[in-house]
Amino acid sequence: MSSDTSRLDHAATAVAVRDVLAGAGGDRKVGVVSRSARRRRLELRRLRRTASAAAEDEAAKRVRPASEYSSSDSSESGKVAPEPNPDHAAGRWPACVSHGAVSVIGRRREMEDAFFVAAPFMAEEEDEDEEGFFAVYDGHGGSRVAEACRERMHVVLAEEVRERRLVHEKEEDGERRWKEAMVACFARVDGEVGGEEDEADAGEQTVGSTAVVAVVGPRRIVVANCGDSRAVLSRGGVAVPLSSDHKPDRPDEMERVEAAGGRVINWNGYRILGVLATSRSIGDYYLKPYVIAEPEVTVMDRTDKDEFLILASDGLWDVVSNEVACKIARNCLSGRTASKFPESVSGSTAADAAALLVELAISRGSKDNISVVVVELRRLKSRTTASRQNGRR
Repeated sequence: MSSDTSRLDHAATAVAVRDVLAGAGGDRKVGVVSRSARRRRLELRRLRRTASAAAEDEAAKRVRPASEYSSSDSSESGKVAPEPNPDHAAGRWPACVSHGAVSVIGRRREMEDAFFVAAPFMAEEEDEDEEGFFAVYDGHGGSRVAEACRERMHVVLAEEVRERRLVHEKEEDGERRWKEAMVACFARVDGEVGGEEDEADAGEQTVGSTAVVAVVGPRRIVVANCGDSRAVLSRGGVAVPLSSDHKPDRPDEMERVEAAGGRVINWNGYRILGVLATSRSIGDYYLKPYVIAEPEVTVMDRTDKDEFLILASDGLWDVVSNEVACKIARNCLSGRTASKFPESVSGSTAADAAALLVELAISRGSKDNISVVVVELRRLKSRTTASRQNGRR
């Protein structure tokens, strides 16, 4: 995580988020904050003193120190770089302008989340399209499977893609080939983490992880999801879900589980056999065949309205809706949040947007690990820049 982002004051940021949500029409009622700049500065100072003095509040947040943050940010995300000219006629756009990621332990005792970013991904030949690989893995029962996914998923996917020679396939065959590659990749990784059933330790059979993977290219975005992590695209200011959570009470998932001989039990929420709160995952061999590792794959063509992509674990989505997450990230990436709240938000990079979403989840009481990856697909013009350009005309 960048040094500017790591110094975000959690209490001050919560006030900034509250004001942004109030202005954007968020999905929950927020307190009325005085419009006076002087009153806002006084409140921010008071919150800083309160946060530093209240150990209970700090313990509740349990955000890792800057040195312990897991983060990734492209070399361009810390500066305002010109966006490459897209080839609209050919339906091609830059794979991504920048990316940033933040992963925190939150209120949990152990960190079981993981994420991975590879940009570029598989760009070995000059004639190949530049693509980026982005993934979030939400482990349960331990971090072993999530860490194994972080080490192996992108490697196995690259092998499956090359085997099918996706880059050289006809356009109409691309979607089918991508789906085949993703399904084969998840199945291979699921087999690797399980090992031989008679040789594996009993404890290892109860460890698993969700996985949401996105491959972003100049022409299309491919998302594969297995579990309750989620991918959401902001297209022209509208939140477009690219995945559907695999919850045990989802009608089609419940029907599949029961057809396989399993049961969905409402035990502190709907769970497979009253144990697992997701119906698909990598690992979890003790719950097979009810819990499967087959992903649902979405292939979406790029447009000039695509702004950014958010991948996150349920530590974010349990307390923040798709629409609010996109509004917060959009205001941050356009520079509006930093210009309105310079005391609490210092930048407008993808990493700043990811950090702001993490802070929002914490302020709303998320009880889980929180991992967020933001992929900026094109530069968003701020209102100040737009007004200046209109003035020059």
